[in-house]
Amino acid sequence: MNFLRIECKIPTIFSMKTLKKLHPVLVIFLFICSNFAGFAQDTTNVSDQQKRTFIVTKNDGTEYVGVLISQDEREVLLETKSIGRLYIPKHEIKSIHELTADDIKAGTIPGNNVFSTRYFLTTNGLRMKKGDSYAIMHYYGPEIQFSVSDGLTVGAMTTWVAMPIVLSAKTSFSANENLHFGIGLLAGTLSWANWGTIGALPYGSVTYGNSRNNISLSGGYAIVTGDNVSGSAPLFSVGCLVRITDKVSFVGDSFLYFGNETFSIFVPGIRVSKRADRAFQIGFAAVSSGGDMAPVPIPIVSWFIKI
Repeated sequence: MNFLRIECKIPTIFSMKTLKKLHPVLVIFLFICSNFAGFAQDTTNVSDQQKRTFIVTKNDGTEYVGVLISQDEREVLLETKSIGRLYIPKHEIKSIHELTADDIKAGTIPGNNVFSTRYFLTTNGLRMKKGDSYAIMHYYGPEIQFSVSDGLTVGAMTTWVAMPIVLSAKTSFSANENLHFGIGLLAGTLSWANWGTIGALPYGSVTYGNSRNNISLSGGYAIVTGDNVSGSAPLFSVGCLVRITDKVSFVGDSFLYFGNETFSIFVPGIRVSKRADRAFQIGFAAVSSGGDMAPVPIPIVSWFIKI
């Protein structure tokens, strides 16, 4: 910690004889001024050895990543790669978090918010940090996801008529900065329509890339059982996220079902995020069944909200 040093150097024209002629109080004053390190702290500067990368999150959800140059009771000075040095008033800051090696390894860096773990229909191997959570409002129903610990996420999804009701759980881990894995389970019921009909989908995901740009391959095995219903089949999906600008990303998703008859859905679309805690997504799906492909007339629209 560096303090503002106040120095009053004694002019060299003052010889020892001259000092002896001065009033003793003045001599003491000059001596104190020449050696005093005041405690009136102006800023807390960070030495080169102490400079580390931090995430600064503002109250509106905007996030900045950079080297913490200094801070005081009024503001923080952050040096970012994209816009250079930035002063952020303290009253606008929600949190300051040091970016660790694990954060970089998991791809959970600013601008790479929790929404990056999702496409349109499927998820990927990227992990969420403990305490992160988000909701998605689809036109057909709501969904919510909570990160109970680093890499462990639980959630629920349904339609606006509460049928079906599906619970989810996923654990994610990373081999390095660009290779991530997820293992999860979806399980649900038709609820009030038929409580006896239940289904489960254990799955795994492999994701290459980071939270800004990635591609994922997922595979699972769907099982459905109930009154007069029984079946199982493998499912696969390929999804991707490509950052176009700071606020716009291309999102691609697919869902391939290999049962008695092959059924698949392909969804390309755009995600717009003007704020770090909000995003809007729209895509246009095409369905293939029995070798025939037809567009879905209603676009897939979703609103992401970080909670």
